Amino acid sequence: MKGKIIFILFFYFAFNANSQNSKTTFGIQYKPIIPAAYFNAADLSKSSASYNFNLKPKYSNSFGMVIRRQINKTFSLESGLNYTQRNFKLSITNSAINLSDFTAFGMRSYELPLQLLTYVRASENWYLNIAFGISHNVLASDIFSYGEEKNHFFFQNTYRKSGGYSALLANVGMEYRTENKGYYYFGTSLHRPWKAIGRIYPEYDDKTNIFNEDKEFYFDMLGNFVTIDFRYFFTE
Repeated sequence: MKGKIIFILFFYFAFNANSQNSKTTFGIQYKPIIPAAYFNAADLSKSSASYNFNLKPKYSNSFGMVIRRQINKTFSLESGLNYTQRNFKLSITNSAINLSDFTAFGMRSYELPLQLLTYVRASENWYLNIAFGISHNVLASDIFSYGEEKNHFFFQNTYRKSGGYSALLANVGMEYRTENKGYYYFGTSLHRPWKAIGRIYPEYDDKTNIFNEDKEFYFDMLGNFVTIDFRYFFTE
């Protein structure tokens, strides 16, 4: 239901961009996703039956388009469409059987955000802003991957949350505006889903040692991440 509401609002202000009392600006953005120890966005470690696992977020990225619609001199609405690639490394160790392996995998998603942005003019060309909102996100697929060892004894299955998920958004940044060469933006953002967006089930099977065949052991994929934001807005 939340996703449908966001879609409706997005198309409403996108198709009413020519309103006499508002100004709409279009832009593009690139957002590196930086592994961070804050907001539950760092490594996760769990153990069971002498098997030790570590899930590590790796450098990832997101990019897409931005639509900003000015409400008045202080507030604007922002939406757009983003493609996000999250990369992970899942490691397994067990000293009892001399086991050490890892698997690397990626999770693709599509994001439709909606934020309320407020900004203040710091100088003739510089503006400071803060924004809050929500987004609806659709995960592209479930994920299966093997470990790096050629025997393929270690593998994992990641099952996404069906129907997508919603997330809280928060952003702070600064913007340099010119009359003829567009707006240049730099900032940072937090993406924090309300609930886990999927589950990761690691398994090991060398025909002698079998772990998690019944899939009772898993990692909750929280989906939290922090980005560094680079944007460019075109002038009218």
